[in-house]
Amino acid sequence: MPKSALFDRNYEAYEAWFDRHQDIYETELTAIKKLLPPFERALEVGVGTGRFAAPLWIKEGVEPSRKMAAIAQKRGIEVKEGVAEALPYEDERFDLVLMVTTICFVDDPLKALQEAHRILKPDGRLLLAFVDKESPLGKLYERNRHKSRFYSEATFFSKKEIFKLLKEAGFVLEACNESLFGEDLEHLQLKIYDGCKKGGAFLVLRARKK
Repeated sequence: MPKSALFDRNYEAYEAWFDRHQDIYETELTAIKKLLPPFERALEVGVGTGRFAAPLWIKEGVEPSRKMAAIAQKRGIEVKEGVAEALPYEDERFDLVLMVTTICFVDDPLKALQEAHRILKPDGRLLLAFVDKESPLGKLYERNRHKSRFYSEATFFSKKEIFKLLKEAGFVLEACNESLFGEDLEHLQLKIYDGCKKGGAFLVLRARKK
């Protein structure tokens, strides 16, 4: 089953997760804001229902799930149907590309990052947020993948693996922060720390196009 079909079937559960875990959502959003550079034109790849793009004033998105895209459009985002490995845009169109947990659902992560690199202007920035598989919470997600309606289709990465992919795609890492410390969603510490050495589950990286 294509991953877009997975999200079409479960878009209501996706939205409900954010409502149920408002504190976690706000922590993730704050972590992203801390590394958000100034921009004139930005794109979120895997925009979903617009939960991150809308409050960050990102007005364009790419999303393969039509039902998710319809909700994002109601939040004021112009959404094109597409996938991360083949972005429907010309070269060097954006100052900023945002990807929030998208990397774990793409078929070809290196190609997805190369496409982000292609559509960025010279010295444009990529903000990449993901769950570190080597964190306590990441290990829990990995163990219970088969029980999750979403993560059963996911491929989790370590920060070292992501650093390597960014370098191969032509990016230079500028900054990193981490949050969500703990072994399960009910007992998380929601602090945000600069750097990526404390074992947080939710990592945000800012990288510059060479």
